[in-house]
Amino acid sequence: MRRALLIAVLGVAALAAARTPALAQPAQAAPLGRTIADVGSAYYRFERLSVTSEDGARVYRIWVATPRKAAPPSGRPVAWLLDGDAALARIDEALLARLDAGDPPVIVTIGYEGDRQFDVLARAFDYTPRPSGDVAAVDPAGRPGGGADAFLTLLHDRIGPEVARRVAVDPRRSLIWGHSYGGLCVLHAALTRPDAYHAFVAASPSLWWGYGAVLKEAPPLLARPSRPDMTLTLLVGEDEAKGRSSRLHVHPMWTSVPVGATRDLATQLTGAGVDVRYGQMPGQGHGGMLAASLIPTLLSLAGVGPAPGEPLS
Repeated sequence: MRRALLIAVLGVAALAAARTPALAQPAQAAPLGRTIADVGSAYYRFERLSVTSEDGARVYRIWVATPRKAAPPSGRPVAWLLDGDAALARIDEALLARLDAGDPPVIVTIGYEGDRQFDVLARAFDYTPRPSGDVAAVDPAGRPGGGADAFLTLLHDRIGPEVARRVAVDPRRSLIWGHSYGGLCVLHAALTRPDAYHAFVAASPSLWWGYGAVLKEAPPLLARPSRPDMTLTLLVGEDEAKGRSSRLHVHPMWTSVPVGATRDLATQLTGAGVDVRYGQMPGQGHGGMLAASLIPTLLSLAGVGPAPGEPLS
């Protein structure tokens, strides 16, 4: 699964997605609307869970999508998707049919109660690690952060067992995916708790958060006596890799890491023996990377492609 996942994700052709500004926080105005979970599917059944954060400040809307197809004896692969409401909005019946043609994974979307695809305040807090030193845990828009460790603990220790009680999953084929701040959270998890999942997919991770705080987490991982049995995939859009941005005002935090920092991190980790792949997705900016990375990740986890260069539209 590991090699097939990496090759398929890195080889996918550009999706027909609109380019959006290279911002870590998406437009809050995007309504959630009806999703495949509301409409229903011939291939998956959907169950909704509600979980409150330990501090009582956030309520998570969680959809557990379980394939109707018979499960293998070892259990099903499972994909944990951050920004779950936005991810769910990009999943349709055609995609689920393609997953069903292979070894379809359980899909767990972790979103927030409300009528929007993104809760920009909640995700800014949950998906960002606490910076070291005297750096304030606040992003350039003034949103408080630093709650990633509490969120990841809740996801693994509370939500994970709740899902496992409902469907048999194979922990050897577990994957966590995130984009932007979600990608930062996935990368933070890979570097600080690499045994939590088997595969980590970080799309357009916001490395600049906390003036590059997450980059300081690589050396402790590399100082371990043995390398973790996990795969880390780092993906960026072609426009991001070239430093193209439509920001009118540049905050010092946004420019605190070089344009090629994601590639450089992949090189550093690979050279130290960690199973890492880095890929640029043609024609994609920051916003388009959400769907451009999510769809091939799910297809690859199910073992159904896409082959390099295959269009998804």
